[in-house]
Amino acid sequence: MRSVHIPVLERIGNVGNWLGGGETLIVLCVALFLIGYLWKNETWRLAGFDGVVAHAIAGIAVQIPKHVIGRPRPRWTHQQAFEFGPSFQGGLDAFPSGHAAASFAVAAVLARYFPRGAWVWYGMALFVAMSRVIRGSHFLTDALAGATLGFIVGYVWVRPLKEWKESLLQALPRCLPLVIVVFSIVWVASHKPDIGSVGMIMQWTGVMLCLNGIGMRLFLTVKGPSKLKMLPSSLEIATVSIAFGLGMMSQSFFVVGLAVLAFLAWWLVHEEQEGWGGPSRLLNEIFHTCIVLVLMWTFHEIPGLIPLL
Repeated sequence: MRSVHIPVLERIGNVGNWLGGGETLIVLCVALFLIGYLWKNETWRLAGFDGVVAHAIAGIAVQIPKHVIGRPRPRWTHQQAFEFGPSFQGGLDAFPSGHAAASFAVAAVLARYFPRGAWVWYGMALFVAMSRVIRGSHFLTDALAGATLGFIVGYVWVRPLKEWKESLLQALPRCLPLVIVVFSIVWVASHKPDIGSVGMIMQWTGVMLCLNGIGMRLFLTVKGPSKLKMLPSSLEIATVSIAFGLGMMSQSFFVVGLAVLAFLAWWLVHEEQEGWGGPSRLLNEIFHTCIVLVLMWTFHEIPGLIPLL
């Protein structure tokens, strides 16, 4: 990204950098608080207050891994060798992204108080996170880690603190599967495919597991588990089959482990749903099937696409 100099792209990155800056987010939250206070609107007032606090907590939280890990920023990667480790030196504080963490923390708060605009808040936070990569200020993994940390902080803070454990268990399944999928795609794209027998076996095993899981979920949706007298864990079996399958298609045991983590995060709060029949449920399942098929195609086509390793 640092070798690409496109004026429009650079301006977009600058806008995202400004939008996710501490001053901008604080002004936004304070404005919400003042509007709520003057108009006696409790929702706006609390949104502003919780936004400021979540922003502060996220800002403090990222400083610990930043200086303990000491990951060099992209501009330092031209050096022949560098080491990770505790450091307070400027430029050795890339992981995680502070802009991404603060933006997602505030977005999680706003999504709680103004749920109809959730796509807007998270869309803007995502724009901020990606702008940090576009500007060459962070690696993609820095942005992912910052976004995850910020979302968890905002999600937990905006709910009753005495229920923080339950809130944490609800937050993890909402962010980890998506983060792990994105990271896995980057991992696969930056590693050459295994053309040997082990790689081929893993890939075709993954295809079969994915198709098996898709078939099971569609079958359960059309017929209904109660009518088929299937085990209560049928949905879990189908989902873990898809998770393992996608991991195997990557030809990487590391990604397989991440796929397991994604499934565990989903399983922590999943409850068996009633009323599997009906057009709406079938359309929902078809939508998720399309997503899985796209991921299968992606894992098959992109290995080694980015010549990093």
